[in-house]
Parts: sequence; C-alpha cells; structure tokens
Amino acid sequence: LFVSVSIVDAPTEASEVTNRLEKNVAWTKQKLAEFGNDGYRVLVIFGHARPSEKQNEYFSPLVEEVKGLNKPVLYLHANSNGSFQQYTPFDGVENFKAVQLEKRGREAPMRVVVMEDVKDGDDTFVFERRDPTMERIEK
Repeated sequence: LFVSVSIVDAPTEASEVTNRLEKNVAWTKQKLAEFGNDGYRVLVIFGHARPSEKQNEYFSPLVEEVKGLNKPVLYLHANSNGSFQQYTPFDGVENFKAVQLEKRGREAPMRVVVMEDVKDGDDTFVFERRDPTMERIEK
C-alpha cells in the first residue's frame, strides 16, 4: 500500500501545520481501513520532512497504528542538507523504517524493491541507487 502525505519542515503557520497533520492522520488511517489488514503486505509512506517534534501530530498516532500492523512500513522522505540514510526513526518500533534521500534534488533515480517472504535478518526493502550525475552534484 502506497500513501503520500504532506509532511513539511518549512516555516508554516502553526494552525496550518496542525490542520495539515490532522488531515494526514485521517487520510492514512482511512487508507489502512479501506484496504484492510489482508489487502496489502507492506506500507510505504511518501513525505517531505524527516520525522521530528514538528510533525509529532502525525507520527505519534501513526506509530501506534504501525505497532499493531505486524507488517513492514517504510517512510521515504526528502532532505534539505544531508545524504542518503536508512534508519529506524522510532525506538521500539522495529517494523517502521525510514529512508532519507540525497539533499536538495541530488538523488538520482532510485528503485525500491519490496521483497516477498523475507526471513528474519533480511531487509524487506532493497534500494537500487544510481550515482548522481555531475550536473546534480554541482547544484
């Protein structure tokens, strides 16, 4: 199941952020309910910002949902000033992984492969990355 949400880290009026994050929570929960537990094997969420306190109104309820899913979850997000990174964003939620892309549009096309029948210790998500072009590096 693929879900795209508007999670940003740019300066935005507090009421707009709250409204947006609440709608994102409702949208995500609606899609999980719509497809039901048997309607998908993994959940991939696309957003813009790295999980932080600023987006807590989205991620706190989401983490509670993810804990009960017993399915792999990937949050794939952009980045303003770092490099490609795979990490677990929330302590105690091992089925929730995140990937931060290369900074400011420098990430070359990347394929994310979702593996089936993964055994313990293997990765559900495999990232096939290309090297960025010189044009992208010089930006």
